[in-house]
Amino acid sequence: MKIKYNELDKSLEIKDELRNHYLLIKIVLILNLISSVFQLIDTNKTGIGFVEIIFFIVGISSLIILCIFIFKKDTSEKIPIEKIVRLNEKSIFGKKQFSLKLKNGKKRDLTELKSETEFNELKKMFSEIGIIN
Repeated sequence: MKIKYNELDKSLEIKDELRNHYLLIKIVLILNLISSVFQLIDTNKTGIGFVEIIFFIVGISSLIILCIFIFKKDTSEKIPIEKIVRLNEKSIFGKKQFSLKLKNGKKRDLTELKSETEFNELKKMFSEIGIIN
């Protein structure tokens, strides 16, 4: 587990390179969006066909996912304790995913937590710090 509590700053330090992963995802989504716009520019001349519908769907879905990554996800590696609301656990297709809910409405995914024991260790650390009861 690469999550440590810094007592001097009263913050969590998370070392998981999530910022780099999300940056790459955002770049790919922006490229998808630009490609879709360029493909749909001449629809007045050529008309709407199957390919244009596919590019419209790809562009809209890229825009929606890009907005989620920009406005709803956080990649901070140093999070002050007072900004953390709670620790979330959800199961998607049988695989558990863990995240921190922050006071600004964003979510910080904890990708390094792979097992239930690591999650229990984190819960224990949070209860010692005073984040959860």
